[in-house]
Amino acid sequence: MRENYYDNPNTDEDRLERNEKKKKSGAARLILTVLGFVVIAIAVFLTTIKIVQPEFSVKQLIPEKVSEYVDEKVNGKTTAEVTESTTVTTKMTTEAPVKADAEYLPIEEFKFDNGAKGNYMGNILAGGKVGYDASYIYHIVDGKGIYRFEPYSESYARIYQSEHKLSSLNLKGDFLYFIDNDGGVLYRMKKGSSKPEELAKDAKTAYVYNNRIYFITTDNCVKTMKTDKLREKTLYSSYDDVELIGISLHAVFFSVTDANGRVKYIAVDNKNETGEQYFRQTADKDELVSPVLEDGFLYYFEKQSDESYNLCRQKYGSKTPVTLIKNVTCLSPVIVHSNRLFYGELDGSRFKMMELNMNSDAVKTMLSVKKATLDNELIFQHGGEYDFIIGKKNADGDKVYFASSFYTGSENIMKFKEGKWSY
Repeated sequence: MRENYYDNPNTDEDRLERNEKKKKSGAARLILTVLGFVVIAIAVFLTTIKIVQPEFSVKQLIPEKVSEYVDEKVNGKTTAEVTESTTVTTKMTTEAPVKADAEYLPIEEFKFDNGAKGNYMGNILAGGKVGYDASYIYHIVDGKGIYRFEPYSESYARIYQSEHKLSSLNLKGDFLYFIDNDGGVLYRMKKGSSKPEELAKDAKTAYVYNNRIYFITTDNCVKTMKTDKLREKTLYSSYDDVELIGISLHAVFFSVTDANGRVKYIAVDNKNETGEQYFRQTADKDELVSPVLEDGFLYYFEKQSDESYNLCRQKYGSKTPVTLIKNVTCLSPVIVHSNRLFYGELDGSRFKMMELNMNSDAVKTMLSVKKATLDNELIFQHGGEYDFIIGKKNADGDKVYFASSFYTGSENIMKFKEGKWSY
């Protein structure tokens, strides 16, 4: 029988007490339900993170001070051990990553403006003695300086005098860029002036494209510099030998040869944001000789099983090389001008500068030198309308400085001697 109010004067208090108990019971059930959902959500989150990032640690979610306390009080680690661990982890995550995924770039990365090039890459890698602009051909004569040659009238004049060995001649805009190898100085000289401006020290190879200079130093650093700000930026450094190979619109490509003769092929972007990246497999230095990257194609001499070399071309990103010339006898860097490729050939005792038309496969001799031997130190250079062969043709030190016009043929040779050109 239900209690009567008058029989139990505390009925209201009992009701309030029962209501309070009901409220507490309901709140507990709600809290347990919410906690259940939270536990499920955390489990799903951690499972997803582990799938996406297997190396993830839950400790990464714990504040540093709490982590230190747990390590020290619960796990028995001292603060010093935790600090050391944290320092190592920070060092590992801040170093530039090394990746092996630069084997492909879109073709747009190699769409150069030919008018923005300071020279042909092949010219630079062979010594950079010749370059040309819309009006003149410029050429270096070691021990004499830099000369300017006018093709139409074949007139010439020395524009810069130097007794040193010079190289890496680039022409861009109103300036000439070159390196004084005796002093290791990269210079810039305004056209019409004879006084160069020093840009950098310890330089051995330089290439200019648009408003950027790329240069390799004598202590094996790869550096870049904008032509307006002229501030050096180091992209890479090594104890091993570093040599330039080429560029894309946003990166520089080079080789690094260690003391054992193993060669790494590395690319670094202009801002050095991604770190060094390999763009082809490591190889012995005699397997692939004189690589030149020009307009998105890599040209090189590949060693064959019979110890001979083939001249090959490989489109950047392609796995299949194309053999252009078999059994070549000169392994100097090739020069590429549009569909024409220039390479050297030692035919008996005659050193030839050859031209390969890569569309028709037609080959012809552009210029030649007699009485050359296997130990010659000859280089060839392409200067637009004129081609050059320069250097020592034998061990006796017999020097030549020859040039011929594309229009007059290989037999009509100009010779430079005692500061003068003559036929």
